[in-house]
Amino acid sequence: MTAGALSHLLCDRQQDARPVACRGGAAISLGQLAAEAAGLAARARSSGWQRAALTAQDSYSFVVGLLGLMHGGCEVLLPANRQPGTLEAMRGSFDVLLDDRMIGEAGRQEPRLEPLDGSACLLTFFTSGSTGAPKRVPKTLAMFEREAETLQAVWKKDGQGTVFSTVPHQHVYGFSYKIAWPLATGRPFQAATNETWEGLLRDLTPAATIVSSPAHLGRMGGLQPLPADRRPARVFSAGAPLTYEAALEAERILGLRPTDIIGSTETGTIAMREWNGENQPWQSMPGLTLRCDEEGRLNLLSPYAGPEWIATADLIAPVPGGFRWLGRADRIVKIEGRRVSLNGVERALSVLPWVAAAAVVLLPGNPGRLGAVILPSETGKERLAALGKFRFGRLLRASLAETLEPASAPRHWRFVEALPSAELGKRRESDLLKLFEAAR
Repeated sequence: MTAGALSHLLCDRQQDARPVACRGGAAISLGQLAAEAAGLAARARSSGWQRAALTAQDSYSFVVGLLGLMHGGCEVLLPANRQPGTLEAMRGSFDVLLDDRMIGEAGRQEPRLEPLDGSACLLTFFTSGSTGAPKRVPKTLAMFEREAETLQAVWKKDGQGTVFSTVPHQHVYGFSYKIAWPLATGRPFQAATNETWEGLLRDLTPAATIVSSPAHLGRMGGLQPLPADRRPARVFSAGAPLTYEAALEAERILGLRPTDIIGSTETGTIAMREWNGENQPWQSMPGLTLRCDEEGRLNLLSPYAGPEWIATADLIAPVPGGFRWLGRADRIVKIEGRRVSLNGVERALSVLPWVAAAAVVLLPGNPGRLGAVILPSETGKERLAALGKFRFGRLLRASLAETLEPASAPRHWRFVEALPSAELGKRRESDLLKLFEAAR
């Protein structure tokens, strides 16, 4: 099956019986979606809404809200979350805040909807990036239609199984893979977003697709392997690079290794890797043009990200069959006049036997100092208990002397049971800095 146009989705009455979503084990048809979206569109027009912030948590209600608002002539704003501080920061940028309750109260109406102009239907995403500062990223429905065509061209052999998700739909990755692609290709999606693996695996149907992230796939320890007849057809992971160890653990439980995705809010999907080996390179998606600039940063031209070249902060190294991702260019800092790669310091820490994972941040001050947040390995936990925090930090710093200059070694340490991360597994500088506030 090829990908259809989302802008025409609610206008084809011959497909009214087609299931588009599942809620509580019951299927929801395209006809019901069209009727509920038509009801909301009528309310949007009668109310004079121009810009609406959509915060529905239920994915089906979200789609009703999205298509109803678009057919009602509204720009749709998608806050990163529903926290009061997030919505307060957006005050003045929308006419109405639409949640699950308001969408349900709009009722149904006989759908007499005209096709949308996908290039004129605006969705505005908000991303905090690595610093936590919100950034407004406008997209069009047509961009997601073109991306759905690309995803379908790559993974059309996976069948039409139900799409399950552990990631929110208000971010570009969740929107593309759980909402836009399934709607365009006839794959029903689960209305619920699963916060735990136990609930998802209990409800999982054969040949399903799972849309997940390293933040979730890294927490599968202790789960029992699925029977062969209940394994998913595909598991996606995005938000941050998945570790090879997490890919193998997912394979033990789910029966296959996840497909790792790299992309951004601005660009959509850039590349993928199937984890055939530990050093598997990334392969760009069909239709994209990639190049590496003089500083090693990735630049790309994408049919679903606009007509202009996009310069990213991702450092890459071209290799046969694709490229290797080397981290972010914006993670280069100056300490004592020397350029220091925070990614490089993290890699140096992660190879030490006492460290399971590390995150490094530049602490405010003049001169600047590095702070390291450490997840100790089992051996590291034993040494930490024996030495105490101060002496254990001295041990780690001394162990870096063979590979790093003294200015590059962290001077402040925090030892944690889990590294702080956002919903999709991305680390934010603001979250790391909070761990060191007591020291300033």
